[in-house]
Amino acid sequence: MNNFFADKKNIYMVVGAVAIIVIAIIIGIVVGRSTSTPSSNTGAPGAGGAAGAGGPTTGPGSTATWQEVPKDVVIPDQNATATSVPKDVAIPKVSIPAAPGVDSSLRVFTITADGGKFTPSTIAAYTGDTVSVKFTAVDKTYDITFPDYGMKQTAQKGQTKVLEFQAQAVGKFAYYCDSCGGLKSTAVGYIIVAPTSH
Repeated sequence: MNNFFADKKNIYMVVGAVAIIVIAIIIGIVVGRSTSTPSSNTGAPGAGGAAGAGGPTTGPGSTATWQEVPKDVVIPDQNATATSVPKDVAIPKVSIPAAPGVDSSLRVFTITADGGKFTPSTIAAYTGDTVSVKFTAVDKTYDITFPDYGMKQTAQKGQTKVLEFQAQAVGKFAYYCDSCGGLKSTAVGYIIVAPTSH
């Protein structure tokens, strides 16, 4: 009889432990989703949204945030010089293979928001690349909104925030400071994702 109650007690302990683990996983998922505040747009590239299908994704005011990749696009690496890339195209601080034996790269960019604009304003990568953006607000509070990737970060004056994503769909995607006026403001930039060259 004592073994029956001991086994029952063990079963209750196992069920309780499983319930705690499930609750912890659910809390982790909810907290993970809230770290990058999604914008009102749900068309994340490659996620079945309009941009993932290769078409335009609409942002605030029904203005398209997607365009074709420019024919003369330059995808610089960390060894590029300011004279070898078009004005206001970011040269990555780091451009290394994402992992041994893969064609995609990790590209780390630094963008500042100052005087109502982003500098540099254009980021360029290949499909499959992991893009890390270090975003610093210089003179006041700015947000940086990537509607096609469902991400938004706000940085107070002097603060730096990091956004990371994998470049999935080909195109030229607009990003902007939503609190500055969105696409109608001067704080607008572009993420250009070109087909892989490999």
